[in-house]
Amino acid sequence: MSIFKKNGIKVLKQTKPNTCGGTDATLDTNAPTEIKSKEMILFDVFSALNPPRELWQSRDEVLGFVAAFAAKTTGGTFMFLDKRDGYKRESKSGWAIVKEDVMPCLCELVRECDIVKYNGFHSKTHGLPENFGGDIDVRYEGGENISISDNQSPVLRYETGVKIAELFDDKMKGEKVKLPDVSSLMSIVFEEKRKNGGYTHATLSLNEDGTGKNVKACRYDDPTVFESTKPVEAEIIEKIKETITKSGILGWSCLPESSYSFISDKYLTFIFKDADSITVKGNKITPDRLHGGFFNIELEMTTKH
Repeated sequence: MSIFKKNGIKVLKQTKPNTCGGTDATLDTNAPTEIKSKEMILFDVFSALNPPRELWQSRDEVLGFVAAFAAKTTGGTFMFLDKRDGYKRESKSGWAIVKEDVMPCLCELVRECDIVKYNGFHSKTHGLPENFGGDIDVRYEGGENISISDNQSPVLRYETGVKIAELFDDKMKGEKVKLPDVSSLMSIVFEEKRKNGGYTHATLSLNEDGTGKNVKACRYDDPTVFESTKPVEAEIIEKIKETITKSGILGWSCLPESSYSFISDKYLTFIFKDADSITVKGNKITPDRLHGGFFNIELEMTTKH
């Protein structure tokens, strides 16, 4: 039974103050139960799965967890899939940018599997050692969205999780969008513009011998500008290139942006020998497993060097 309702948010469960543990649960009664738009811009879901008992008994491969991300990007669709076997808990993950527009297929999957059914439901059980449930974030042109979360119970039926994994497995085998080769990278520029007028600007130039040079300028609350020029070892340059490759950050530029308000705007610009450049803003929505790519490069350029 709901406790109260405010601005369309119905409180289903609420932890008492100073109580250890317990569950907080709400339902957004304004969340749509039917999606009219056919233009999806973001598909971002992860969920533990409860396989039927007969599958456990058969000892065949059983899917125990799935995380899938898809969004339009330059020249195609950025896709990420992480799936875990229910027995061994071994995780297999990877990303790809395919030329096909996969979003219409995902629109159809969402409709067929009735993922919108529990739209607006959010539940958090305090004190759990890990997320035993999942999260759904699906967005459409025009502002319609599906938002569901529960850290105690799966947010997807087993059959839906399997369909998602199969669709991503299939589509990620398609023709890929070609990204610039990191071997032709000449420099990386990091920029941070803070709302108080402060800034950080760093340029990492790559040398022919594999080393680099990082030139940095920072200003905080006062007019003083702090400047530094430091050499960067070849091992660090290789580490940064590996981060670029593993995170797929060169394909992030057109991904959706977070609606959260940040105290500063951050940008990374990658400049290549053929004069091409790619600029990525720091507030892009990306798969959780890849999101640290931006921060790791920022850390090397602004804190460590």
